[in-house]
Order: sequence, then C-alpha cells, then structure tokens
Amino acid sequence: MTGPSPSPAAPPDGTDTASPPRPGLRARKKAATMHHVQQIALDLFTRDGFDSVSIEQIADASEVSPSTIYRYFGTKEGLVIHDEYDDRLLEALRHFLSQEGDLRTGAESALATIWEEHFVADELPTRARTRLWFEVPSIRAAGYLAIADKVDEVARIMADTGRWTFPRARIIASGTVWSVMAAMRNWYDAGLETDYRGHVDDVMSWLKQAYASEAPAADSDAR
Repeated sequence: MTGPSPSPAAPPDGTDTASPPRPGLRARKKAATMHHVQQIALDLFTRDGFDSVSIEQIADASEVSPSTIYRYFGTKEGLVIHDEYDDRLLEALRHFLSQEGDLRTGAESALATIWEEHFVADELPTRARTRLWFEVPSIRAAGYLAIADKVDEVARIMADTGRWTFPRARIIASGTVWSVMAAMRNWYDAGLETDYRGHVDDVMSWLKQAYASEAPAADSDAR
C-alpha cells in the first residue's frame, strides 16, 4: 500500500514558511482529549459499524462522560467530521495571506504546516474518517454542511486582508475548498491506496491555472 508522501511540495521561493504561534495550554489539553475520544470512536465505528455504536459506548471506552462528547463534537457524526487540524490550517492560511500572498500559495503553505501530522503520522485515522465520510449517508450530509461553513470561514479570512470583498472571496474559496473535497473523493474512489499528495497536487496545479489572472489588489470592489 502506498501511503501519503512524507512531505508536501515546497512553497514558492520568497514565501515565509514559519508557522503561526502554537495554541495555548488549555486549547492543547482540550485538543488532546478530543483526539483521544475521536480515536476510540473511529476504532469502534470501523470494527462494529457506525450505526451500531452509541455515544454511551464511546464515552465508556474513552473514560469521559457522554455530555463531554456532545459538548466537544455536537453529534455522533461530529466524531467523524471533526478535523483537529482545521483550526491550525485556517490560522496558517490567515498568517500567509497577511503576507500579501495569493490564495493558492497560501493554501499550499498552510497545508505544509499540518501535512506531516495529518497525512503521515495520523494516516490511519485520516483514512478511516475519509472512508466513513463517503460511506455513511448521515456523515456525508452533515459533512457537506460543515464544508459550506468552512468555505465562509476561508472567505472571511480572505476578506479580512482587504484585498477581496466577501462575495468575491466566497466564490474563490468555494472553488478551492470544493476542489480539495473532489480530490479527496478521487482518493476514496481509488481505494485510498494511492498517494493523496498526488491528488492534492492536481488541485493546486489546476488552481494555479484557474487563478493565474486573479489579481486581488485589482479587485476594485475591495477598495
């Protein structure tokens, strides 16, 4: 089986690849608890099937209360949809866009900050989440709603730079985020046996061409 490559493509020359500041201690403790609970849940879902596992079973196996799971994840589907790297990815994107970079370069650089952990160290849970996402209808439905919210988060980050209006940013962010989701679907359709990096590189190559004429500073509505 070919797993994800150990590192993403290097950002273009001149791009500051320094990571944004780490989260505080409290945030890291919460993240550690969520990581533990999610790992237990994924193991149970994979072994017994999503519909056969209850929140109470997950709580018991994780040694936390059911209320903690609901507070942190919202729903049972949230145990699969939640991506612990999303907040770091968005903060990294904000960091790189603040340096006047374009969205494609910012997305590549942001991905580089989490790639090793997400797609190499956490390769197995990432594959498990992807499989459940595309095979369980309730997860897929809830997941696509969550992705729509992520599009708006990316658009707000772009608009905050002052180089795009929010409506313009939403269009560009939609093209980017949903393209990455299409790459993930291609990865799933290939049996999750191929190198996910190759699918992402295809997206970035397309974005480079699609947004070649995109000049944020020239967006007159943003002025």
